[in-house]
Amino acid sequence: MDKKDEIKAIIHHPEYMLSAESKSLKQRIKERKLGGEEVKSAVATTAKDKGKSLVSDLLNAKWFDFVCDIADTGDKLKSKLDDAKKIQLLSEYLQKTDNHEKALNSLIDLITNPYGLSLYSKIISILSDSPTDGDILEILSDYLINLTEEENLQDVFSRNKTILTLIDKCSPQALILLRMYNKWVLVPRPQTVISNGGHVQGDNTQLVAQTFVENKVIENVDVDDMQMAIYDLEENGLAEFISGTLNSAPDKTVFAERPTKLGEMVKDAISNNR
Repeated sequence: MDKKDEIKAIIHHPEYMLSAESKSLKQRIKERKLGGEEVKSAVATTAKDKGKSLVSDLLNAKWFDFVCDIADTGDKLKSKLDDAKKIQLLSEYLQKTDNHEKALNSLIDLITNPYGLSLYSKIISILSDSPTDGDILEILSDYLINLTEEENLQDVFSRNKTILTLIDKCSPQALILLRMYNKWVLVPRPQTVISNGGHVQGDNTQLVAQTFVENKVIENVDVDDMQMAIYDLEENGLAEFISGTLNSAPDKTVFAERPTKLGEMVKDAISNNR
């Protein structure tokens, strides 16, 4: 199987490759398993010679080359998965564009620009540290499109480094929730309200989560997961719980979860505005 076919296979069925490697390694463990007398001997030797540890004896005796193989296998699997993730990201990016030739040229301009290459490398690093689920690909592909449309990458470099740092800190669920800000609804009044300049103090994430779940802000998400997403946004300075009034009812105080200015910046960067 050549590299292209291998990457296609990994994209469609990554579990097959991982399962095959797991079975192969575990079978080799069975074949090399130390017997009870060998373990006792190693322990006895270790007790007599304080300059050695049991781990050292076991590695020197039978396991050193095998442990090296496991380390190499982990590196190789990660490299293959990273290649597959990059292909998935760029494919998602292309699918969201009407002019593929223009999109590819914009991507070339990005990675051949020193500022663009630095930002692209950070995107790939975030992707590398995440499972290849639909959420993170959706977020990063939209971000990549918005980034390639920037006229001067040097001028927006610092802002985008900040955005990518925040994307890296937040869970995909939190970022998806942030993207859906237009569906956020008003929240009932908390039992205890201490407000400072419109910012309501205390932890009201459970109340917000219950309200969002009841109003189906995101489909098929339970209250606990929703609360974690809201908490994630607040901890990273992307959202806050506030109180205020509406123009239609200036005498009534209302409560709501809202993105901060930083949250607005990240939301715009990861949203598909086309």
